Amino acid sequence: MMSFVRSGPKVLIIEPENEANFKKFILKHFDSKLLLETVLTFDDAISEMNQHQTLVYLADNAKENIRKFNREKCIIINEGAQNFLMYAINHNMATEIRQIRKAPRIVIMQVIGNMDSTIDNVADDFEGVIEPIKESFNGHTQGTVVCFTKANINKNVKFSDMYEHAVFTEVHFSEVIKTLDNHSLKYINRNLDKQEWYDLTIKIYDSYEAYKLQYDRLVHVLDKLGAGIILREGWGEDAAKIFLIVGVYKVTLFTYLTPHEIKKILLALEYLENGERIVDYDLFYKKKKVHWDEVRIKGVRGKEALSLRYRHELYKKLEQKDVETLINMEEYIFVSR
Repeated sequence: MMSFVRSGPKVLIIEPENEANFKKFILKHFDSKLLLETVLTFDDAISEMNQHQTLVYLADNAKENIRKFNREKCIIINEGAQNFLMYAINHNMATEIRQIRKAPRIVIMQVIGNMDSTIDNVADDFEGVIEPIKESFNGHTQGTVVCFTKANINKNVKFSDMYEHAVFTEVHFSEVIKTLDNHSLKYINRNLDKQEWYDLTIKIYDSYEAYKLQYDRLVHVLDKLGAGIILREGWGEDAAKIFLIVGVYKVTLFTYLTPHEIKKILLALEYLENGERIVDYDLFYKKKKVHWDEVRIKGVRGKEALSLRYRHELYKKLEQKDVETLINMEEYIFVSR
């Protein structure tokens, strides 16, 4: 569920025959945008982009590294580099391009644990060079740059959130990202230091038995927060009252967030914004239940009000589109009752 590695935005360096005409072609045929005046550097441009976008830089000489960034030569398109090029060729724009090349592909890795030792491990595994991140971006015309961050990579990662050093390697992008993704837990285990991970059990109970909906809603939020890894899940039974056994769906979560942090998330999801309780998410750590009054906030009275407070905090941690997805899921649950 939790991903520690993803691709970064793509960069194409194009030397057009006529810069103005080529820019018009891009703006007319692609979902695109020009950079704002506040974008002064390549770092700022990267901060404006997500992993699905491509930065097209219209260079005077595409063979050379770009030493002086010019915002007016940049266009961000909501399209992959390959699709962009195929479309341009199919629309007879190949003759309008003197020279074209890709900038080094970017991999972004979320680090749990010691940053420097993780970087050392990655550099060793890919025979890479550790160098200042700006030098990696500006000093190469090919290869792969692995950037490191402590931030949640399920959201847009600003350049300022990235560590000051990166790893440059000649190993192909697809091999780098596949290897890092497959062995991400290896890097975590090697470099955890004293940071503790928690083995938590979440018991889902819904009197309307909409367990799949409640599970999907929970996993959606945990996934977007990058909160951990689901190790096990399955049906179980719980004693609600004397002589009353109820079915529950149990999820075992392996997470670097504390039990109280997870409890706040679960509490936020138990109630809708209108105050209706739609599910019980009970949390257990070392077989002991974590009660809601352990995460009380002074001045906030009652479980319902506390849930609403934590819901608003949760919204701030999610992308707007992810909040909208959550609300749509909850509206479906509400009207189906």
